[in-house]
Order: sequence, then C-alpha cells, then structure tokens
Amino acid sequence: MKKRTVTWIMASLMVLAGMPAQIVLAEESELTDFTIGYAGLDESQEHLVPVGENIEKVAAEKSEELGIDIKVVKVDNAGDGAKAVENVDNLILQGIDVLVEFNSDAAVNDTIWQKCQDADIPVIAVDIPVGDAPYMGANNELAGQLCGEALANLANEEWDGQIDAILFEHTPEAGETVQIRMDSIWDGLAENTDYTREELEAMTTTVSMDDDAILAQQLCADFLTANPDKTHILIGSINDIGAQGAFAAVQAAGREDDVFIVNHGVSVSTRENLYNQENSGETNCWRGGVSYFLERYGEYIVPGCIELVQGKTPDAESLLMDHIYIDVNNIEEYYPQSEWAQ
Repeated sequence: MKKRTVTWIMASLMVLAGMPAQIVLAEESELTDFTIGYAGLDESQEHLVPVGENIEKVAAEKSEELGIDIKVVKVDNAGDGAKAVENVDNLILQGIDVLVEFNSDAAVNDTIWQKCQDADIPVIAVDIPVGDAPYMGANNELAGQLCGEALANLANEEWDGQIDAILFEHTPEAGETVQIRMDSIWDGLAENTDYTREELEAMTTTVSMDDDAILAQQLCADFLTANPDKTHILIGSINDIGAQGAFAAVQAAGREDDVFIVNHGVSVSTRENLYNQENSGETNCWRGGVSYFLERYGEYIVPGCIELVQGKTPDAESLLMDHIYIDVNNIEEYYPQSEWAQ
C-alpha cells in the first residue's frame, strides 16, 4: 500500500493586491508494501509466459533491495477482451495498487482504463495502449524497420534484389499501435531495395491469422497456391506463431527456394529453428526474427510500477524495449543454447 505523508507548510506571505497570506499544502509519497496486478495477454502461448515470470522475479529482487514486499497477482486475459474486463474488476476487488495490462483487444482498453481511473489505480500498458497510461513495450517503428531491413538484405544477397510478392501474417485486432510494427516493414524494405514503398504495398497481401499456427499455415498455403509463378516471396509475421505456420506451409509446398521468412519475436520456436540451422550447417527459408526480449519485460515494468505508486510518471523512453535482429550469426550471444535448449 502507498503511505501518504502530508506536510503542512506554514508560509507567511506579504499581502499583495489585497490577497491574504496562504497556507501551502505539499504531499510526499513514501514507498511501502504494494501489490502489482498483472493481466497477461494469453498464458496458453508459450512465448508470452516469460513476461509474468520476469515481473515476479524482478519484483522479488526489488523487494529485497528496497526492504519492502512487492506482491504480484497474475491473471490470464486468454486473448479475450471480455475476459480482460472481467479480470480488471477482480483485480480491483483484490486491492491491487497498480495494474499492468497486456491485452490485445484494443476495443476494450478504454473501458479498462476508466475502471482504473474510477478506482484511483495507476496503469502501465504493455504493447497495446490503455487510455493515457504509460506505455511499456515495443518500439514498433524501429522493430518494423529492422524486420524489413532483414528481408531486404536477404533479397539483395540471394535474389539480386528481386521481389515478386510479399505476405504479411498479422493480428489486426491488436489495434493501430501494433499496426505500425507491420507497416514499418515497408519502410525497412524501401530504404534497402530499389522498390518504393508504394510499389511494395501494391505487391503485399495481408492475412489475419489470429495467433493460430494452423490457420497461419493454411493462409500461407492458400497464398502460395494462388501465386505459383512467384519465385521471390518475402513473408513478414507479427510473431513466431505466424512464422511457424508459414514455414510449415512453405515446406509442404516444396517452395523453400522461393521464400524468405522473418518474424517479430524470438521465442522458443524461432530459437529452435535457428539452432537447427546452425547445428546442421544447412540454412532454410526462415532466417530470423526481431527480438522483443519478453523475458526481460519485468526489468522495465516493475521500476515503472514503483514510480507510479509513488505518484511519479515514468520517463517514456525508459519503458521502450531495445530491439535486435537475431539470426544464426548472433543468436548464441543473446540466447546461449546451453541455457535454454529443450
């Protein structure tokens, strides 16, 4: 809980323009035990589980460092907006002091924001905006540009810069902020190829794969079937799930020579694929991903929560994740195989 220490400061002020002297009230916040409510995006998705785990880990470390108890209460939004609204009601009833909201259904986030405003509970929004809450997560423009740059480099190095078609596997229900992540792929491509952004947009097909690898595979298979004459296809995915599905479709169609895949996120499936390439000495068409370091989100979120419960506003830049394109050349540096291999 937050302890408010109210200090009355008596100031003897000269009477100016007929106004009386005033009493000035200053409020200071002393940090004591508090509770973070973490509403996770979807705990059934393996790559998202480390977010909550890291929040708990950093909260425990900060508790010891500061000599207080930072409790974390976790709930699962299960990728469902209605569930997310229900969860915030339950967390408020449990007496949380700050909410960390990770919800892909942007349509309900204003409702969640208003509920917390009414309850006087500050919020940190993870990856998708929630009202006017501080935003923690992706630098979406930079991440998209890195994805596009990686795809462009592959086309330049192995196809003499030729691109016949582009497929985006997306989850548009996540809203405008995440859309920037996909749109900026075009910027990364345009800056590193001879194509204009307008030309790249015209050759792009976008599908909504709803974070479902089987659906992603089917949508990619349909795209490949509809484009039998295209032999220089770039696929950009919003996450590992879409990339995994696309890779399966490309393999089943026997068209690995026609495709390059780069995704946002470097979760277990991407790491396994990269290490399979490194260990076998044989490359495939799924070449890498832009890391979001979900396993480090707590390092940003918990300090931000500490500031919020003290009545401070975290610096916006301090909550933005650093992004790196990871492939076989640098994966060992960031994800040593010995530390996570299944």
